[in-house]
Amino acid sequence: MITKHLLFGITVVASLALAATPVCIIGAGPAGLAAAQSLQNKGRDYVVFEKDPSVGGKSKAVYRDGYFHPLGAVLFEEDTYVETMKWIKQTGVPYNATGSTEDWYFDWKTGASGQTPPTPKDVQTALVLEYRRYAEFWNAHFKSLNVAGYKNGIPAEYQMPGAEWLVQNGYQVLGIIMNQAFVTYGYGDYREVPALSKTLKGQVHLDTHIVLLTRVGFPIVIHRKKGAWIPSIQVCSDLILAFPPSIQALQSAGLFLSAEEEALFSAVTVVKYYASAVVMGGLPPGLSFLPLTKDLFSPVIPEGQPIFFTELHPGSGVSNVWSWDDATSNPTDVRRLLRETLSKFNKDPTNATQKSIPVKDSDIIGFHDVVDYFPHVGVDEIANGWYARFNALNGKSDTYYASGLNTFETVEFAIRAGKDVVETYL
Repeated sequence: MITKHLLFGITVVASLALAATPVCIIGAGPAGLAAAQSLQNKGRDYVVFEKDPSVGGKSKAVYRDGYFHPLGAVLFEEDTYVETMKWIKQTGVPYNATGSTEDWYFDWKTGASGQTPPTPKDVQTALVLEYRRYAEFWNAHFKSLNVAGYKNGIPAEYQMPGAEWLVQNGYQVLGIIMNQAFVTYGYGDYREVPALSKTLKGQVHLDTHIVLLTRVGFPIVIHRKKGAWIPSIQVCSDLILAFPPSIQALQSAGLFLSAEEEALFSAVTVVKYYASAVVMGGLPPGLSFLPLTKDLFSPVIPEGQPIFFTELHPGSGVSNVWSWDDATSNPTDVRRLLRETLSKFNKDPTNATQKSIPVKDSDIIGFHDVVDYFPHVGVDEIANGWYARFNALNGKSDTYYASGLNTFETVEFAIRAGKDVVETYL
């Protein structure tokens, strides 16, 4: 237990070393690494603390037979991941493109599957027109608002659920595509985010537990390396919390919240999301499986089931799988359901007489519980000025917040958030 006497002693000792204190960054995901890189570019000292044994945050991966299998969602487009591409090219990290696939629908409960029918020409035409109209609208009206922290404000006409906005604005088909993308894809990048940390010259403490974060006078990080008994003390000039600021995550990081922080971040909710890499030798290469749904505009109900699986590298024999669940999710149950569901589809779907090969637990070569996936606040909170209060909170107690929540939960916006905090405040 941390006593008042110990805190007083820590404050006295730490004050002696305050002259050359670094910025402390909690979290070595894309936001934390981007903040560190930006500080390094400005000649500022920094120290990064990460609870996991490797950097990358939600961008995990597993390697098998020379293939890279991301344990995060795959949502990448060079035209929109501008800052990510700059970073990738600057550091020389290698990357691969994925091939096209043949789409199938699957019923995870019954084991039934069927090939996706071709899109009717009139729907294709409507989709092209709607996409073009949406792109023109975005560039004309929303692009200037799309900055970290929404510092330019969010007009009332955008303070509604996306599906409602699409209907009100006459988009009849685009919602189908967005629904599939938002459910299937999430936070992550197909490129090797952990390798980006090799360009950093400052200290990066991995496998490190934060015992306590104090902000009395100046930030102090009391931390302990995994396996160590005695904690270490780091005095900081400023503190960057580079992870989604849910109440649970903030408290788990050893932080005592102010009343203002607790009131603000209690509105942040997250989604239970899982990413896996599974050996499926019975599945032909080049196939992708989407969940069967009766309503194309509504997402499937989260019950811990796989919602999409595909062989990203045809011929690798490994399928990447994404699952989601509700707030009561249990990783053990999700893993069991993953194995049971895929056991129904580990075969050639065009062969009606072929039996599916059971998937064993040892076939699951990667399984990642994506903690605090897609942090977000509700429509009412946005309408009541949540982001204005969030921006006003940055800098209080020498504390700053950088994550996908600053704009939207993707690697690109996490990188932008890390850069923005440094460029705006430090």
